[in-house]
Amino acid sequence: MTRLHTSITGLLLTLGIALAACGSSEGSGHGVVRGVDREHAQVTLEHGDIEGVMKGMTMTFAVEDPQLLEGLETGEAVDFRVLYRDGGYVVTSIEPR
Repeated sequence: MTRLHTSITGLLLTLGIALAACGSSEGSGHGVVRGVDREHAQVTLEHGDIEGVMKGMTMTFAVEDPQLLEGLETGEAVDFRVLYRDGGYVVTSIEPR
């Protein structure tokens, strides 16, 4: 039982650190489209820091509405909003810069 308790404690600590690193549940960012997956309603963005939410990185996000992907092209600079929902960040709006 001690081994299981140690494993669970480690997992909870890791999850807590991950959530603390992400910060807020929503925010705005600027980035460049690195990929568009219309079939799975996802967009890959290379973005700078999203203040209070996450550090800059390249990340694939689900989009709230697949229509948000219409007209988006790889390499395009965009402004976007993200919201933490159901265990992940979702793009709720995205516009060319």
